[in-house]
Amino acid sequence: MSFDLDIITEDFLESLRTKTDPLADDTVNAIIESGHAKEVGRIFMTLMRNDSFKGESFNDFDEELQEILNQYFIASAKLPEWYDSALIKQGEAVFNAYGPEIFMLLNVSSLPMCYTCAKGAEVLYTTGRLVVHNNDIDPLARRLMETAQMIMNVMSEGGLSPDGAGVITMQKVRLIHASIRHYLKQQKDEWDTERLGQPINQEDLAGTLMSFGPVILSGLKNLNIELSESEQNAYMHCWKVVGHMMGIQEELLPDTYDQGFALATKILSHQAAPSQAGKELTASCIKFLSYVIPGNAFDDIPGYMMSYFLEDFSKSSGVDLISCIGVNSKEEKKDKVILAMTRYLIGQISHLEHISIIRKITPVFNRMLLQGMIYHFNGGKSVHFTIPPSLQKEWNLIDDWSDYKTITPNLLGNRLTWQKKTETIK
Repeated sequence: MSFDLDIITEDFLESLRTKTDPLADDTVNAIIESGHAKEVGRIFMTLMRNDSFKGESFNDFDEELQEILNQYFIASAKLPEWYDSALIKQGEAVFNAYGPEIFMLLNVSSLPMCYTCAKGAEVLYTTGRLVVHNNDIDPLARRLMETAQMIMNVMSEGGLSPDGAGVITMQKVRLIHASIRHYLKQQKDEWDTERLGQPINQEDLAGTLMSFGPVILSGLKNLNIELSESEQNAYMHCWKVVGHMMGIQEELLPDTYDQGFALATKILSHQAAPSQAGKELTASCIKFLSYVIPGNAFDDIPGYMMSYFLEDFSKSSGVDLISCIGVNSKEEKKDKVILAMTRYLIGQISHLEHISIIRKITPVFNRMLLQGMIYHFNGGKSVHFTIPPSLQKEWNLIDDWSDYKTITPNLLGNRLTWQKKTETIK
């Protein structure tokens, strides 16, 4: 079924809140019903350790469990019939060219937009609060790294090819989503299905997909990065394939940027609302970004960027998205940002319009953000954020900040240092 915006009505979107992902859900249910519920933890350890899945991947498990898992990985690996390898390569080229900007937009546009959807945010908040992975890593912030790694695996060269790293990652994520759904529905005091719908339902999945496709393209456009229509459609095709591989219904997979922008707008109009979950998630995101970027000169910039990049979708949806997640408007934050970003780094900016300020601070901010994530998650942590060496070179990244220890002035109370931080997130 091809994408048709006319069928995306409020009633249709509401009906999607009862629908999930049958293939993954049936797999998790089969594991539970076959008496292997206690093996779920070991299954996920196996998933995390393996970068590919063949017939022998689950040899350590009971034969019945092996069969269940092998059937899932065979079924979920099938690429769609409309898959276009030429478009995939062109979409990968966009990611290769603008990866640092895309990762910045993920954190200051894509994820905050997801947090504006109150019911969907409840899943992220509840699971983050209930499952603590590591005492020195905020579990809500850790989700940012996991999402970033998924995008890296999907959009790097070959990620969406048969048995590519992106395909394997999506197969794992679908099972994780199904496990979360099963878990939350067992917690009657934690999840209200009648009010919130099914956890990680089709509407929430489609909204998240749009945050990685048209929301990113909109952000690139606001950074004065003008992609051709062909490049935009190629990037959208990559995410259409991702949507298919993640079990999203075909009628929710747009082909073009304009279609995706319109779908995102309709979902926001239907779901965006103030919520404590959305505010907590956004605060956690800002806290993490401020933490991984050394010094405190950039601490006000994540919120400032969120207020800027969500503005187009606030206008299109008729919902004040920034107020939904508890972030001050860009006007309120502008003076603090100007004070922090002194002539030492980017020149005089006090007279500039918001769009010019964003474009000036972006090259410094997004590079430091990626370097900070590499150091934080690869510096002896139990999780790792991996960027292929070819892209590290292309994006001019480093994995060691020792060369910058001499840049430590203190200007107007701002510690402009590129040294690593040693404190933990509090």
